Amino acid sequence: MPPMNTLDTEQRIDELEYKLQFQEDTIDSLNQSLIVQQKDLLLMKEKLIMLEKQLEANRQQQNIVEGETPPHY
Repeated sequence: MPPMNTLDTEQRIDELEYKLQFQEDTIDSLNQSLIVQQKDLLLMKEKLIMLEKQLEANRQQQNIVEGETPPHY
């Protein structure tokens, strides 16, 4: 393999620096996306808990209504 000259070495370093910067930008972008998704997931969990509570309250109310004797009896 022939010896590399300074220009080749500088070009390789420049290319590596470019690739590193691209990777850092990509990681930052992915991290921001993950943060948004985590917030969305937390919000969905909270809404699910609220809906489960509402569903249970509706079931209990339905059981009370079904257990009542109609007024004409």
